[in-house]
Amino acid sequence: MSWAERFVGLVGSSTFRHAALTAFVFLLMTFGSIWLSSRQIESLMESHVREMVLADVQAHERQARLHDAPALARELARADTRDNDGNVALVLAADGRLLFGERHLQHALAPGAGHAAAWRKVVVAGRDGDSARMFGVQVRLRDGGTFFSAFDILPMLERVRAIPLVAGSGLFAVLLTSLAIGMYSSLRCTRRVDRIRLALRAYAGGEREVTVPANPHGDEFDRLGTDINHVLARISLLMDEMKSVSSHLAHELRTPLTRLHNRLVGAAEHVGEPLRDEILGAVEEAERIQRMFRAVLRIGEIEGGRCAHAFEWFEARDLLRDVADYYQPLAESSGARLTLGEPRGGLVLGDRALLFQALANLVENALKYAGAGARITLLARLREGAPEIGVADDGPGITPGMRAQAIRRFRRLHHGHDGSGLGLALVEAIARLHSGALVLDANPPRGLLALLRLPPAHAGAGAGGLIEALRG
Repeated sequence: MSWAERFVGLVGSSTFRHAALTAFVFLLMTFGSIWLSSRQIESLMESHVREMVLADVQAHERQARLHDAPALARELARADTRDNDGNVALVLAADGRLLFGERHLQHALAPGAGHAAAWRKVVVAGRDGDSARMFGVQVRLRDGGTFFSAFDILPMLERVRAIPLVAGSGLFAVLLTSLAIGMYSSLRCTRRVDRIRLALRAYAGGEREVTVPANPHGDEFDRLGTDINHVLARISLLMDEMKSVSSHLAHELRTPLTRLHNRLVGAAEHVGEPLRDEILGAVEEAERIQRMFRAVLRIGEIEGGRCAHAFEWFEARDLLRDVADYYQPLAESSGARLTLGEPRGGLVLGDRALLFQALANLVENALKYAGAGARITLLARLREGAPEIGVADDGPGITPGMRAQAIRRFRRLHHGHDGSGLGLALVEAIARLHSGALVLDANPPRGLLALLRLPPAHAGAGAGGLIEALRG
């Protein structure tokens, strides 16, 4: 799996989405905390400045300096309180003349204000070009003049503004750390889920010995893996019991059916013509039942790996030629045309006898269902490095919705023909024994294409490919 696919899987996992949602909420809370902290610090500064300014105004009032603007200006000039650690004082005469203070503050005030006192926030450019943020009270004097006592809170705010920024930086670092931990946890959970999915996919592919990695003393994933292993073991046991019962039943019935067949044949030789036909019909039915039992036993042997098989390398065209030579007379007698397509499959690794049997079943199905005059082709090809061998015909074919049903045991799609519904099941069992699969597809413009898709040459044969991937 590429890094891009892993990243897409990580982003799509619920664990990562939960971690990302938590990080986003935490980020919003961080920004909100910084904003609220800044506003709270500013409010505290203004409250502190308010108390300082009120104390200054009350001191002037106790000393009776708020009656006469010129007298107040002289006292302030004598005390030299201008720009005293941010403290600013301004005195205007009744006609608006500046008696004391910085001239650039004069235009920010309202001479002769209607209220005796009013709080004002003034932002002006300082003497050195720096901005100043004044917060103070404007008092109307008794002679009509104006006294403005304020404090520049901008330096104080600049000193304390770093506090929420530092706190926010720390919270942001915590956020990044938590997001990284969340991504690591999500990646770890995704890998463990992928291992479970890979094991289940291998089990569904026929590898019954596969298990999900699980630690008896681990976390919830290990407990889930343990439960899945118990379920898989139980399913395997039930399947083995079912196969054993069916195989045993077929094996036990084969002998009495053979005896019944022989007795019917012997009885047909000593009876008259009308009764002989009925007995011969019963013989044919007994033979059909025997063929069905032999097919069931054969499928069980192949699926269980109990059949004799030996894998070897051989040319695909040689196998197709043997099948064509064997079924050519039957095809001619049925009015069908059996041809050998241009083989492009090269070498095939497998059991030659079993693959011959699989192709034989496919040819017999084509002869049976394609009808007289059908064209049947044996072919071999390479698809994405994997060899494919199979049979193509121009018969009625199988609809896409019924192809999966056609492979199941005893499932007959065409009831107008004799058969047990085990032919494609046997082919599927042979394909699985070779770590391959039976693929049913359309054969344009009409007909069926039945292929045994075998693993690539470098993959080898036999079960265990996905198990090795799990162990790796």
